Amino acid sequence: MRVLFLGAAAVALSGCSWMGGLGGKSSSQSNQHGYYASSADDCCVGGKSLSRWNVEAAVGPQFFVGGDAVTGDQIHVGTGAESGVISMSDAYETGMRYELGGSYALNPNRKITVMGHYASAEGEDVTVGTIGGNAVTGTMGDYKGYGVEAGIRQYFTPTAAPVFGSIRPYVEGRLGATHIDDVALENAQIAGSGAWLGGTVPMYEGGWVPTGAGLVGVEAPVFKRATLGLETGIRYTGTLDSDNSVLTGANPLAGINNGTDNWTIPVMLRGRYRF
Repeated sequence: MRVLFLGAAAVALSGCSWMGGLGGKSSSQSNQHGYYASSADDCCVGGKSLSRWNVEAAVGPQFFVGGDAVTGDQIHVGTGAESGVISMSDAYETGMRYELGGSYALNPNRKITVMGHYASAEGEDVTVGTIGGNAVTGTMGDYKGYGVEAGIRQYFTPTAAPVFGSIRPYVEGRLGATHIDDVALENAQIAGSGAWLGGTVPMYEGGWVPTGAGLVGVEAPVFKRATLGLETGIRYTGTLDSDNSVLTGANPLAGINNGTDNWTIPVMLRGRYRF
């Protein structure tokens, strides 16, 4: 994990500043693409002032691609219970992620970003195991969280493109934290016996966990001071603590709630307005 995020950050920090011109393109050409603000004030690049401050917002789905929600391989042996491993992608539907924040340009090609976020995914119906041959079923509680990430975004040379006139690729590395709500198995039932352990079984304690992401994207000007971008990548979210208030060591299925870190792939539509 550390290698991934350090690598992403290293890529974002690498490369020339290209203050005099983006990879051979003059700054005036780049301004025509809509990336700088025109001003007669103190010039920064080719007589054009650099728009330092930006407000940004993004929305899009995120897909679970790693991590386990149910760890049936860790339950007691010889108790008449059986359980398997259920991945996050099988326990949850595709989630949604929303971001709002800002960025500050260090130079025409590099920005510091700070983004707040909210993300959620609806739980699926699952069979967490069997006790004495009777299936134990329920619905995973929704996976919800909010938090903040800070990062460094490195832009590359704008490239001519249809419709928008140009597109500008970038890479970004981020680190942060998110607060995940408590997670429970809801409407828990055991076949032939009705509600299991009261019907609502705590699985994970809510709390703050670390996050990190390596992102790639492209951005295009849509108005004089606004750009629209599309980005994807890979995001890591840390492990929640197990809630053993009900799933005690005496329970045949104790141990199904030792979930792992999880990984998601976001696909975000991002808007940016520069001042």
